[in-house]
Amino acid sequence: MLDKASSILADNLSVMIGARDEPEVAAFHKRVIARAQTREALIWRGGQHRTDLASAAVANALAGDWLELDEGYRITLCHAGLYLIPCLLAEAEANNLTYHDMLRVLVLGYEVVTRIARAWVVDEITMQSHGRYGAVGAATSVALARRLTSEQFVASLGAAATLIGPAPRNHLSEGVLIRNAWAASGAYNGLMAVEWVQCGIHGIPEALFDVYTTVLGGRAKPEALVQGLGAQWAMLDSYSKIYACCQHLHAAVEAGLQLRGAHPQLMASDQICRIEVKTHHLAAELANTEPATSLAAKFSLPHAMGVVFALGKKATSSFGSATLTDPEVCRLRSLVEITTWRDALVPPNDRPALVTVSIRSGETFSYECLSAEGGPDRPFPADMWVEKMRMLAQSAYPGIIDVFQKLATNQDAIREQLWRKILQHIVQP
Repeated sequence: MLDKASSILADNLSVMIGARDEPEVAAFHKRVIARAQTREALIWRGGQHRTDLASAAVANALAGDWLELDEGYRITLCHAGLYLIPCLLAEAEANNLTYHDMLRVLVLGYEVVTRIARAWVVDEITMQSHGRYGAVGAATSVALARRLTSEQFVASLGAAATLIGPAPRNHLSEGVLIRNAWAASGAYNGLMAVEWVQCGIHGIPEALFDVYTTVLGGRAKPEALVQGLGAQWAMLDSYSKIYACCQHLHAAVEAGLQLRGAHPQLMASDQICRIEVKTHHLAAELANTEPATSLAAKFSLPHAMGVVFALGKKATSSFGSATLTDPEVCRLRSLVEITTWRDALVPPNDRPALVTVSIRSGETFSYECLSAEGGPDRPFPADMWVEKMRMLAQSAYPGIIDVFQKLATNQDAIREQLWRKILQHIVQP
């Protein structure tokens, strides 16, 4: 389990670093660095920029979901790693945790956040998970890192639950960039929830029900909080991403790339006259044909198909700003027809896609992907995070891969080192 936690930490950290030069992320980091009064924790953007614990957590959380390459939880809509790791990195550096301590927090915190996510069911998904669970995840991370008493821990979660944000889900497909700050807001609110509890400003255990049922209308399933506790680990149901877009689109992207690779006729995208996508309802809802921002592009099924068949790309640049106005991508977006999979969908094949492409000669080509790569049923190689770290983070921190490969060896002597000491080998003068 600690090996899995280490890979999730490395994966999310590389994505965080990879977003450092996105204009909005860089602008916010610059403001935070300029205001720095203390040097408690690193802002992960290359170099040795440090600031206070809270500001570092917020700055890193903003970067953490910007590329839409962070891992997520497959059983229900939740990105536990994103909510836990920014505060964990800052806490570990500021308060002298060992790497083993960090892995302990990540494993336990992942379990707490995902169990809360499973324990309240909503019929209609109108609120995005970053706002719904971000503050609770951050509070969980900080409370575990500081080894609060059980009473303080519960009080911290109760306080954090009252500090969540509304996070309207339609902002994703519309490309409203404030969405990328919801995890950052959660990081700050969750951290402050713990600070306040340590000063005697408590939440109550019932706050989770008050918020998720009384206010948000979710149906409580309290058994989900304890079912299989200690025997089933949520972290094993996480997924990783190599496509820089919403995971709901990954089956369609994978199917499109398979088609393009198998049929040379599709390499000439100007011959394509129709793209039909049959997919699950979560993806079918993401039908924006004219995304105005890179965020909107990452949540647009038509744009994903346009990028796949016009450019054949699957890395971070695939959904960047330059693709928004690419003439061929725009043309192909207008050709996409989406229908919803009506058959019963059973996990892990509950997010499928069937892509059918027609060309001017009259030929049609189809490919079905029932479950995208990256989930527990079709996992990437265990060291997939190494390639992501090479692509996203190595230019900023040349030694980072060597360090995390050593940490992945599961040697107690290495993992018992203080995070501050480990950082000296990553962040070199």
